[in-house]
Amino acid sequence: MATELQPSPESLTCSLCGTSIDDAGYLPATDRGATYEPIADEAVCGTCGFNEVGMAGCAPAVDDVTDPGPDAVLLYVQRTDEGFEVVSVKR
Repeated sequence: MATELQPSPESLTCSLCGTSIDDAGYLPATDRGATYEPIADEAVCGTCGFNEVGMAGCAPAVDDVTDPGPDAVLLYVQRTDEGFEVVSVKR
């Protein structure tokens, strides 16, 4: 299973509210086998993910955030000193 983002985004902005994702959020990506190719312009912050996209307190699914293709996944990412780390994956 892939664990790295290629290319790794330097910053992410929530596609719903426009705020910078400085802690954790949801990032749609394409599973390339060894890596995930992020779709950075469709990222969603944690707050919007739970309150606007998910079902009032539930994490969003892939098709809630992006038009899913056969290799689409939704990553829960967390900001680290090195960039963003993949915490979990929804298929």
